[in-house]
Order: sequence, then structure tokens, then C-alpha cells
Amino acid sequence: MKKGVKETLMDTKNFKNLCDRLLKKYGFKKKKTMYYKDSNDGIRCGVYLQRSYYGKVYYFNYYYFLDNSDVKVFPQYFEADVYGRITVLSKIKERDGNYYQTELIKYELYEEKELEEYLEKGIQDEILLPVKKGRQVIYDMVKSGTCIIYKFRSKEEEEVMQKLYDFKTGEGQKS
Repeated sequence: MKKGVKETLMDTKNFKNLCDRLLKKYGFKKKKTMYYKDSNDGIRCGVYLQRSYYGKVYYFNYYYFLDNSDVKVFPQYFEADVYGRITVLSKIKERDGNYYQTELIKYELYEEKELEEYLEKGIQDEILLPVKKGRQVIYDMVKSGTCIIYKFRSKEEEEVMQKLYDFKTGEGQKS
């Protein structure tokens, strides 16, 4: 920080405005409490900013709805097939003196530009990649643990993995 320049940290309003601006920049449209963007192959991506009950922190959640054939229906997050969270570099050091990646975004500890860089990277590298490149990317993200199946019974997990198989091209993976 330059001498004489006051550091400006985020507040709730600034954080939400930053998220809104970034998501709209990448073509997301807000419907009620979620932001949505559709791919060319029937995947609808949703983003929901989840406020924590444990303080002034948010989770930047993203969801994939894999069989979104009705463009007028905007499903809720609990109807998603796959979900993940953007992580940011923590502002709090661990005991070993290192910083760590965290899902808990304590926005009051960040300057806007700093947080913008983390969120933009997460939007580009995690959220938009499957929208641009398709189901195989989501499949790979699930297998690597970046995302998880949003269903809890094994039968539902099998169904979601089957949806990730691209029957049109024969590409992808069957479970």
C-alpha cells in the first residue's frame, strides 16, 4: 500500500455489487436470487451467493442443471445435478505461517481489486469452462473432486453420471 493512500476494504453491499458486475460481464442473467447462463448443449449453470450464518462471510456457489430443456424454467439450487464453490486465498495465516484456499469468503478482509481477481479466476476456470466445453468437463470436475453430485443416494449419482455422457457425439464417460 502506498503511503498516504487509505486501504478500502469491502462491505456487504460492495461485495454483492462486485459479484453482480462480474457475473453480468460473463453473460449471466439474474432471476430472483440466482444468476443463470445456458450452454449450447442443454446445460444451465446457476450461481448463488450463500450468506453464512456464522458471520460476515459468503460462499460463491455454482450449480449445473444437466437436462435443462425448458428455457423458461429457472430451477432452484436444490434441484441441481452438480455443484461446487469458488475458493479464494485466505487472509488469515495458518499455524505454519502459510495462507490457504478457502470457500468462506470473509469479504471485509479484502480490497475490492484483490477479491475481484480471485472471483474472476474462479468464474473463468471453474464455472464457465463447462458451459463452453460441455459435459466432459463437468464429468472431469466431479471425478477430481472440484465439484460434487448434488444428489445423496447412489441411484441418483448414477443417473447424474449418465447425464454427463454425451449421447450425440459418443464422447464422454459412462458410469
